[in-house]
Amino acid sequence: MGMSFTKKTMVAAIAGVCGFGPAMAASAVDAQDAGTVVVSATLREHNLASAPAFTTVLTADDIAKSPVNSLADLLRETVGVNNQSDGTGRDEIQIRGLPGKYTLMLVNGRRLSSTGALWRGGDFDFSSIPLNSIKRVEIVRGPMAALYGSDAIGGVINIITKTPTRDWSGAVTGEYRTIASGDQGDQYRLGASVAGAIDDAVSLSISGEDYDRKPWYSTSAADPTRPPRLEEKRAQNLVSTLTWKLSETQSLDFDFGYNKDERPLGMFYYSYNPQWNYTAKDFRAQTIKRSTFGVTHKALWGWGSTTAFLSQEETRIDDFNSRYNKPQQRVLREKNTSAKVYGSTEFGNHSVTAGVDLRRQVVKDPLSYLTTGQSTTDRSAVFVEDEIALTKQLSLTLAGREDHTDFGNHFTPKSYLVYQATPEWTVKGGVNKAFKAPDAYQLVKDYSIVSCGGGCYLNGNPDLKPETSINYEFGVEFHRKGLNASAAAFKNDVKEMIDSIYSANPPSRKWLNVAKAKTSGIELQADAVINPTLSISGNYTHLNANYTDQSGKEAKLDNRPRQMASVSLNWNAAAWLQGALAAHYTGEQSYDAAMLPAYTRVDVSASAKAGRNITLRFGVKNLTDVNLEQKNKSFQTFELGRNYYVSAAYAF
Repeated sequence: MGMSFTKKTMVAAIAGVCGFGPAMAASAVDAQDAGTVVVSATLREHNLASAPAFTTVLTADDIAKSPVNSLADLLRETVGVNNQSDGTGRDEIQIRGLPGKYTLMLVNGRRLSSTGALWRGGDFDFSSIPLNSIKRVEIVRGPMAALYGSDAIGGVINIITKTPTRDWSGAVTGEYRTIASGDQGDQYRLGASVAGAIDDAVSLSISGEDYDRKPWYSTSAADPTRPPRLEEKRAQNLVSTLTWKLSETQSLDFDFGYNKDERPLGMFYYSYNPQWNYTAKDFRAQTIKRSTFGVTHKALWGWGSTTAFLSQEETRIDDFNSRYNKPQQRVLREKNTSAKVYGSTEFGNHSVTAGVDLRRQVVKDPLSYLTTGQSTTDRSAVFVEDEIALTKQLSLTLAGREDHTDFGNHFTPKSYLVYQATPEWTVKGGVNKAFKAPDAYQLVKDYSIVSCGGGCYLNGNPDLKPETSINYEFGVEFHRKGLNASAAAFKNDVKEMIDSIYSANPPSRKWLNVAKAKTSGIELQADAVINPTLSISGNYTHLNANYTDQSGKEAKLDNRPRQMASVSLNWNAAAWLQGALAAHYTGEQSYDAAMLPAYTRVDVSASAKAGRNITLRFGVKNLTDVNLEQKNKSFQTFELGRNYYVSAAYAF
């Protein structure tokens, strides 16, 4: 419509940030080629090679054809990422060996932060987005605090959802999974989505999902001394976007989402002390209900582009835990309100993005916040990023963000070089700083909750400082049609880590900045087309992770495999039939000074077209039936026993 090439590029960049980018290629090999567009590393459109970060992209097709049963399950198969699920199956995504609290989750660039009200936390965020609504997931490894602020020390996971199209289309999906070993654990998932244009200016997309999972016991459900290794779960999710095209250069998006995640009452801890003939059993039940509302304005101007959004997330958490002092049934409410405005422009050899970020968190918990019954935390920030084209092949990205929070101001810088040595080879690396602000339950003085197994209280500390880190990374990427590879080395130094420290007189626990951690390692990944019917992909991570406690004692970080590797062979047997064989290696890891053994899991999957509109998928996960309890009872995580799944999708 008369726009210049530059303006068209800007429109594409705006669209990419909010999920309007071009459709991703179908295969995992294509998904990692140099032309793949990512937006999470800079808030501007970049291909994988030129982005000032190391990024992995998962597409909707990767999710659909994988034998995994959750997004977190698929993330663990990517380079540099581990899912350290706890004893009852709650997920914790670790990037580059850092705890899950250092991974920032975004949906279409917006912070997802519903479980900050819970000290003992949960994995509710991972189940809040219907799988059939996801267009792609961008995993940025390494700190991104210069753009996103607190929490992005380990990295960022940005879930980009599907958006309305002009022509109406939709899909209905169903999946059933049964576990052959152990007891119970059957699961099903039903999903539906539809999108299209209502008229020339207005379009709509809606996706919904229902998920049900029975508890899974690695031995027998009849054994009263064994909690389930995978707790029972029921979830319903809905996301929708209404897009109003105001003009050729401006649009409004209205977003609504609803999530209900229920974990029915079940035992999560059992112990027996023969000396005292004492048995301890702990039970819990949690239900989270979350509603999200948002409006986004995107515009193209003569000087550049702007994006502005306002969103609100309201959450109710019904929380029962037998470890709580009475009452053991509690209701928490959390409201997160955020507003963000940023603009991008180009002049000379500079591409500049600058913006303002405002957030307010209100947590209502009358039984833990003893005086006021609630906590209110306000955060504000300004940020700027300048991508400087030093030459045609060399670019320098400088960024900085100034955050103002309850503990004061904090400045976070970033410096990154990208050198396009040849059309195929890219060399890049940089230095990033990051921080994590204390959570409300750690910072507020009148917060108090039972701890020490009921023998003391854990109290907030208003004198806490933010946890800080500095990261160094360097690597290369190679992209050629049919062959893509990358290698990266990294080092993280995290200081002022917050830990709860016990005091004997009187018995109590308090949050203090006492610990340090260092992680370093190497990440390798590659994918290649062998011939028209065969392709192969794989990755390898080598990790060193150490921890220094308040006494200065150094130790290995628990539950961090020193080596992880995945390889997948994909076979296009015919236009209507595909298959895959995958192996996943988890190396030795330490727990409580003991070394736990390595193990390998094998998965097999296939998909078949039944006519133009129906796709059938089936497979076996954990074909070799790896049982970690049999290998060593000290494993804090688990592998689901051999399980079979079948799914069907009807597209219209």
